[in-house]
Amino acid sequence: MMALPHTLPDGRRGQALAAALAILTAIMLWMGTAMPLIGWYESRAAELSQQQALAVRMKALSTEIPALRRAVSAAGLRADDNQVLLAGGTDAIAGANLQSALQNLASQAGTNIDSAELLPAQQSGALRRISMQVSVTASWPVLVALLQAIGTARPYMLVDQISLSNSLQMVPDGARSLQASFTVTGFRTAAP
Repeated sequence: MMALPHTLPDGRRGQALAAALAILTAIMLWMGTAMPLIGWYESRAAELSQQQALAVRMKALSTEIPALRRAVSAAGLRADDNQVLLAGGTDAIAGANLQSALQNLASQAGTNIDSAELLPAQQSGALRRISMQVSVTASWPVLVALLQAIGTARPYMLVDQISLSNSLQMVPDGARSLQASFTVTGFRTAAP
């Protein structure tokens, strides 16, 4: 086997090669170490800036909390006067009032409630959540009118878990009817 010469260039060629190797090493160190560290620093600085802005916003909001609590408390004291909550001293009476209100709204919209099932009441802070599972068969315009009436009714009611399917029944105006099932929730004051 023949041995290769182990000589490096000298003179200007050697100096140019040494300078090129030094620059290449510096670039590799910069790309491999400095740039990731700078990127990490910039991302942490941006995150810190966002957290500081959030802290300032939360501090400003915290000064508003006592006034908001007083407003909610005052609204709660007037709730019965403004028909915001369901009337009734028990969950069953409040549920019957909810069902009666729903039947009146359905009649005004031009339909009837097919079925209504009172669900177990739940405690929700200082209020009792009274929910009812309702089924209605109606045309699309009548169903929309009923849902709008529920949304604007007093006492306040919330509609949730809406399920729609085609019905084989025809409604009086000749349009195809829909079978709608949804949950309506009202609130009453919890007993002390």
